[in-house]
Amino acid sequence: MTDLVVWLLALLVFLQLPVSLLVRYDAKRLGLKQPVKYELGIVVPTAGFVVLLYYLANRRELPKAEEESPPER
Repeated sequence: MTDLVVWLLALLVFLQLPVSLLVRYDAKRLGLKQPVKYELGIVVPTAGFVVLLYYLANRRELPKAEEESPPER
């Protein structure tokens, strides 16, 4: 049973990394403030799916970056 849990957690982390990069790219494309915040929220395995669902549900209404401030990298 322990081996199964370890494999499932490894798979979860392996799947979360590309999803977090896609979310960061999308957040930067939308011009959101602090796009890294959403990426890091997804990378954390216990909170990643909660942040992903919040991001997907509210991505059009999230605060936008100001025009004069340089974009985050």
